[in-house]
Amino acid sequence: MKYKLEPIKIPEDNPFEFDALERKQAVENISHLIEELSGPFVLAIDSPWGTGKTTFIKMMKRCLEKKSHICVYFNAWETDFSSDPLIAFVGEIGNIKKEGEETDFVTSFNKAKKIASILAKKALPVVGKIATAGTLDLDSLTEKAISDYVSSSVSDAVDVYTVEKELIKQFHENINNAVSSLGGVEDNRPVIIFVDELDRCRPTFAIELLERIKHLFNVKKVIFVLSLDKQQLQISLGFVYGRDFDSSEYLRRFIDLEFALPGPNTEAFTNSLYSKFGFDDFFAKRMSGDLRYEKDQFLKTFNALSDIFGLSLRSREQCFTRIRVAMMTTPENYFLYPQLLTTLAILKIKAPDIYRKYALGPGNSADLITYLKGITGGKEFLDTHFGIVTESFLIAAKAGWQGECAEVDKYKAIAEDESFSTMQRERANKIVQIVTGNQFSNNLPRLAYIVSKLELAAQFEQ
Repeated sequence: MKYKLEPIKIPEDNPFEFDALERKQAVENISHLIEELSGPFVLAIDSPWGTGKTTFIKMMKRCLEKKSHICVYFNAWETDFSSDPLIAFVGEIGNIKKEGEETDFVTSFNKAKKIASILAKKALPVVGKIATAGTLDLDSLTEKAISDYVSSSVSDAVDVYTVEKELIKQFHENINNAVSSLGGVEDNRPVIIFVDELDRCRPTFAIELLERIKHLFNVKKVIFVLSLDKQQLQISLGFVYGRDFDSSEYLRRFIDLEFALPGPNTEAFTNSLYSKFGFDDFFAKRMSGDLRYEKDQFLKTFNALSDIFGLSLRSREQCFTRIRVAMMTTPENYFLYPQLLTTLAILKIKAPDIYRKYALGPGNSADLITYLKGITGGKEFLDTHFGIVTESFLIAAKAGWQGECAEVDKYKAIAEDESFSTMQRERANKIVQIVTGNQFSNNLPRLAYIVSKLELAAQFEQ
């Protein structure tokens, strides 16, 4: 079995071969929309962190490339160590040239790259000193000349605004000429630039990158597809500009159209993780007695609780990683206690304080059950068969080997009290039977043993 998964592969010939979230239709719809657009245009793919945005846009990129569209992928988060995103961004665009188009593309692109270098180095006063009659001789303006002037003091008064305006104009012209040279004059298809992980960047870096896109790349035949968590990005903007800043209105200045990524098929994703982690190899060896039910217990409990807690796709994968470690340390003839293990693994990620109080502290099972019932969908889950078993194990694990405990006594009283409904009394009786039955047959889950597995898994991630 695998402990960690490799990044999802997106084959060139079949981009949807490993589409565990069943998003083929959405990818094809957005790809078709992009083909109908003409630049300049900015499309935002909006979805919370950990919901598969990166895979979505990479599948989209593959689909468009299969139709001979020119695409560029730029991971903003990987470059946010830079003081200015412009240089890295322009560098990625320089990789889109094709054979037979190099001369025209390179000539125009190199001029645009030189301007980008000037803007990024804040060398406008330098260029202003060199400029003559408002015309910039880019061919004679070398990197060394810029460095020499930057390192020296510039005493002449310079109209920076005029110089910057002229630079941006020439940047537009050269980028436009470079892009237009791709595919020939008759090919009007745009260049599509995918910008990923924008919401994970430093707030100031993300803002500057958006501004660079809007002001410097607002040219024909260029379409941007931004992958972001709009809500998180708005929070970041608030940190920079203040709590009362209208971040939503600010983002509208940069984005022409938003697309809310549809929610994933979480059950299909769980099944995909189950297969990729090789869990079948583990459960296939556990077909005797009650062990043969553990696979079904695990899948149904995990799907129910991860949906109730709203686990992101990345959090679900993290849970699988931790449960995988627990499996590695569980002998073939030992109970895994999937309901208890899964519940604690999810709590450790989504409600660490509740987890620590129950698993490592003085908290009791009643407090934990009350917490679960307070979550939307929690009470409904606990009333199902798997929910009843889960609660029973939570009670039994905390009670230990003592014959009686307050929670068992409470449910015994409910089971015998006719003022409760038949359903309530039957549920209470099932819990009593499961807890006392496990105590009697020596199948009681040892809380410390299971918690030690989860704590060990956390050590693997450090």
